[in-house]
Amino acid sequence: MRFLLGIAAGALGMWAYKNGKLQGIMGAAPESFQQQVSSASDRVKQAASHPQVQDVISAVGNRTGVSTGEPQIITPSASEVAGRPSEPLPRETP
Repeated sequence: MRFLLGIAAGALGMWAYKNGKLQGIMGAAPESFQQQVSSASDRVKQAASHPQVQDVISAVGNRTGVSTGEPQIITPSASEVAGRPSEPLPRETP
């Protein structure tokens, strides 16, 4: 139950952040709370930029095969594209 509650809180926070609602909520919060959130955010940024953390992230990425850099865009060759239909196939209804 706690797990689902955590997911719901995370989804709500992500929605508020993406839609700019979080800044409005933070503007109405007491100044001491705003300072605490700001200092926590700064600490997280500092920790993420620490060389040891970067080394761990790259090591985990190498072991799992996940790239930590920019995603690479793969362009199909002409022979791959030639075998594809010009229009999408119709969906089958179950």
